[in-house]
Order: sequence, then structure tokens, then C-alpha cells
Amino acid sequence: MNLQAEIEQLRASLTKADQIQTELDRRVFSLKTLYDVSKDIYSSVDTETILRNFLLMSMGNFGVMEGFIALLDVPASKIMHFVSLGFKDSDEPSLRDCSMRALTEDRLQESGENGKELKQHGIFPVAVECALPFTIVNDFSGLLGLGPKIIGEPYNENDRELLDTLLNNLVVALKNARSFEEIKQLNKDLLAPPVELETALSRLRASMRKVEILESVKENLSKFVPVT
Repeated sequence: MNLQAEIEQLRASLTKADQIQTELDRRVFSLKTLYDVSKDIYSSVDTETILRNFLLMSMGNFGVMEGFIALLDVPASKIMHFVSLGFKDSDEPSLRDCSMRALTEDRLQESGENGKELKQHGIFPVAVECALPFTIVNDFSGLLGLGPKIIGEPYNENDRELLDTLLNNLVVALKNARSFEEIKQLNKDLLAPPVELETALSRLRASMRKVEILESVKENLSKFVPVT
């Protein structure tokens, strides 16, 4: 009896050790994925390059053949950036429209909170297995869509947790890129003469020319005017 109990205890310990090893392996994989993706997206300040690198790395790590990312300018209600890999060119208009709908309809935005899938609402094609929204700033939001895994397994909670972490890093990289673009635009504005100043200078030149003409006329007429 004691021997049987010891065997059962040993089996339980081995099972627990396997579970711990599996969880450890998963976290090591997540950290490696986070490192690889971060290294790629922080190597550029160009928005399109960041999105393409992020999508490539995410698809590779999850074993996916199709994916897309859409960024929406909320006030303008316009998709400003769209990167698609693996889908046909003819699918792009549909994916854009679906992304716009998912990011603008209140009920869909609420369903997407905390990384829940939007695909359950039936607005995406069958090829899109996972759709996750994210917010960059108040007036700029995005959507990541991934196709099914090659191995046929569904996306689980661990996958969504990792995707949420990766998207948080993507948001930081996009904010950096946006700040860089704003700085570039400010420098360009500083180098270019302001319109108001240029207009004032033109008016000043015209006024100076008038003064020169009047001085010339005065000199020419002065010979006909008595000194007194």
C-alpha cells in the first residue's frame, strides 16, 4: 500500500514537472518572439516598414500564410495604412472595408476589447481566423488580421496573450514613428519661409520701390522749383 502510494505520488510529481516544463517552454518561446519582433520593428521609423516587418514576424512565429494590418485615421474615417501578405490583390478592397467596419462600429469595438476575436461577427472572410483591434492614440486605431495556422490548431488564450503583448510593442513603435514624422514636418516648416513673412517682405519691397521712384521724381522736379 505504501509502495502504491509512493508510485502515485511520483506520477503526480512527474505530471506537475511536465506541466511546469511546458509552461516554461511557452514563456521562453514568447520572450524570444517578443525579442525578435521588437528588434525588427524598432529598426525603422517608417510606418509602412514597421507594419510589414511586424506582420512578417508574427505570421512566421504563428505559422500563418495570410495576414494583414490596417491603420485607421478616426476623425477622417479613412484607412491610412494597409499592409497585406498572402492574400490575393482582389481581396484587399474587401479586407479594407471589413477593417473600417470593425474599427468604426461601436458594438464591434466593444467586442474586441482585451483581445477578443472579431471574426465571430461574420464581417471577415473565412480566410481570416483571428482579428484583433488595437489603439495607438485617441484618433488613430488599428486592426491585425491573421489567417489559420498551417498545423490546423485554433488560436488559444496563450496565443491571444502573446499577440496582445506584441501589439503593445507595435503601438510603441508606431508612436515613435509618428513623433519622428511630426519632427520632420516641423523642421520642414522651419526651413521654409512662413507665408505671412514672405507676403510682408513682398509688400515691403514694393513699398521701397515706390519710395525710390518718388525720390527720383523729386530730384527731377527740384530743378524747376525755386530755392525759397
